[in-house]
Amino acid sequence: MEKMLQALCAESRAGSYFTHFSERSGNQLWVNALYFWTDLQYYRELFYQDGLDPYRVQREAQFLYSTYLFSSARRRFGVDEKLRREVYDRLMPPFEELFDRVEEHALNILVEAWTTMVNRNTECFQQVTIRHYPSHCLPSLFPSSSPLATLPVIFINSYNMKYIWKHHPMDLLLFSIHLMCWLDLEQYRRTPRQHKAIRQERSAWIAARYLNRKYFFGSDSPATTEQQKDILHLAGGIERLKLERLSNPVVVEIQDVVRNHIEKTWLPLFLSTTEFIERQKRRPEVDILSHFPLQKTPNHVSLQAEGLWMSSTKEILLFRQILLNPVTCQQFQDFVYSKGGFLENDVLFWLEVQRYKDLCHSHSDDATIQQKVSTIISCFINSSMPPALQIDIPPQQAQHILEKRHELGPYIFREAQMSVFDELLKLWPEFQELISSIQEEYNREWTSCRNTLSAAVLS
Repeated sequence: MEKMLQALCAESRAGSYFTHFSERSGNQLWVNALYFWTDLQYYRELFYQDGLDPYRVQREAQFLYSTYLFSSARRRFGVDEKLRREVYDRLMPPFEELFDRVEEHALNILVEAWTTMVNRNTECFQQVTIRHYPSHCLPSLFPSSSPLATLPVIFINSYNMKYIWKHHPMDLLLFSIHLMCWLDLEQYRRTPRQHKAIRQERSAWIAARYLNRKYFFGSDSPATTEQQKDILHLAGGIERLKLERLSNPVVVEIQDVVRNHIEKTWLPLFLSTTEFIERQKRRPEVDILSHFPLQKTPNHVSLQAEGLWMSSTKEILLFRQILLNPVTCQQFQDFVYSKGGFLENDVLFWLEVQRYKDLCHSHSDDATIQQKVSTIISCFINSSMPPALQIDIPPQQAQHILEKRHELGPYIFREAQMSVFDELLKLWPEFQELISSIQEEYNREWTSCRNTLSAAVLS
């Protein structure tokens, strides 16, 4: 598959060899799948040009659907009714990933054609007398790759504060000021020490909002009188607590107090809500990796040299599906959490933009869609907690979104989502290596355990 994709990307520079083979074979299914894949690359290219033209994107999406997917299309290639209906429902407005699943179907068809061509070429080569000429050995054009084993599930089933915060951040807003205090302290604690100005600004903001008689040192405080005294003693008094930067020990102590209050008072209420119970019933049924084999990519492919749409189709398709699958997305989110910075926010932003796209396809009223846009902007692009920009995108992109938020329509977050996807994709090879090493260690332990049991039975 990987060699075929690289050959397809170079097809126009290789004399269209694979295209001619497919056409001469007489297999119309192969030809139609190949034509679809070629036209799809042009559709993808539209999203990476300066100044997206929604009309051209819409026209190209409708062309692809009417030419290849419509029930009576002249170049249809066996796409099932359910998938055709899914694409049709998302045609207005069309996004980059609209035809992802159709592309998988086309590639599965083309693999058969590619295998047939390679086998025939091999047979022809073996029938020709081989003459040896001295020559310099050239390095392989295609890097070797090996499929990884299925990804092990790394999932914490205990519903403690950290789990709820990481997995259901939107729902936790119900916990009011207690939760916001814990979140702001956590963000302050994770701010790198070298960013002194940001830490000072956040510390002053936290002290003014929470460390006063209206909240933490008041009658409705989550802390007992004894706990309040201990924290003041640890901080060196109320004046130092308000004027100086908060030390990490003080932050951790306050967080522990607030967390315990939330877990004892608010968390049971959250776990007993109908929404939470219903969500737990809808567990992910299938791990996407069982049907989509992982490939290790030794060197990260440049996303700018030939354009993202032509760089590594399989890598991008796989990574996008990893993010869309709840199980594997959470595994990747746990991985980037340890990296610090805004990487975890990048994952959350990418997911929220996908939900925004789904909302556009649901034909909701303008007020609902605009509310979703405002929520995403206030959380990630113009946050009330410094710094205002909470994701890895250029400041110019953020400013453009803020200025044009009422003009850009459904593509308002297009460039920002591409930017964070690029940042996350850089970590994909490292994540694959980590998962591979975990799986290898698991296999070694399992083999050792099995051998031990076998020896015990035989003895």
